[in-house]
Amino acid sequence: MTKEKIWQQLLVAELKSRKTKAGRWLRSPLLYPFLMVYNYLLYPVLRKGIFVKVDPFFEIPMKTLLPAGTDLLLNGIKSHDSEIRLAKFITNQLNPDDDFIDVGAHYGYYTLLASSLIRHGKVFAIEASSTSFELLKENTEGISHVQILHAAASDQPGEIIFYEYPGPYAEYNTTIKDAYVDRPWLKRIGQKTVSVPVLVIDDLIRNEKTEKEFIKIDVEGGELNVLRGLQQSLAEKELIIAMEYLASDKEDNPHALAAHMLKEAGYQANQIDPDGRLIPIEDIDHYLKEKKIASDNVVFVRTAQVH
Repeated sequence: MTKEKIWQQLLVAELKSRKTKAGRWLRSPLLYPFLMVYNYLLYPVLRKGIFVKVDPFFEIPMKTLLPAGTDLLLNGIKSHDSEIRLAKFITNQLNPDDDFIDVGAHYGYYTLLASSLIRHGKVFAIEASSTSFELLKENTEGISHVQILHAAASDQPGEIIFYEYPGPYAEYNTTIKDAYVDRPWLKRIGQKTVSVPVLVIDDLIRNEKTEKEFIKIDVEGGELNVLRGLQQSLAEKELIIAMEYLASDKEDNPHALAAHMLKEAGYQANQIDPDGRLIPIEDIDHYLKEKKIASDNVVFVRTAQVH
């Protein structure tokens, strides 16, 4: 499948995802009402997700979990605006010889997108949750240039405590203790505490002898430790780093600390525009307030060579 075809199908999926509720109902007259009943009436009572097979825009079938995977089932795309723009940037940016490191791969959506664009390079998917890792393993089976790693990326070899949440809350999995202590849902669903091996990304890059690295980081507050395990590569290479950034008024906001570390290493923060191109940002928190959004995928690059 060519990059051009992937791009065209991404645009089609985007249009589907932006339809009104009435438009979605007309397009899927049986599936859409079932999903609404399940998501808003049945799931709150049953508290049990449903595994489904979906067909994303890049034409590699994958399994995901409802209700979180509703947009993928209906439209073939993660339909939050920040996710659409990140998918566009990845599709624009990746070439067959590049290497892609997916830190916090979850079920493998971005891993699979990258694998469809990369032919001669390698794709590494890092996931600490044992539940998510099993689904990631199933979704990537048979793709020879994808390597999956059951580990948490951090700065010191060994093991680390990992906090894992069930079902649709799995996207909140984190290595940060008390990350959600003030969230009402935590008391309702609880958490599982496990010990997982640590992967230092510098070691991965050195051992695998990768060349042109694109690194996607989505680790719910653990970004700073991931970057501390990447200091050699930050200094020596021209990495592309796409990192989820959450706004916070706390002085120790881990996302702000991670962004500051990247700035000190000579990396410029950028927003992704609606066409998947980069626009420099001088103050990320100001940008989020101006856009009236709580979070976004921010891209950090050393030079102005990325478009």
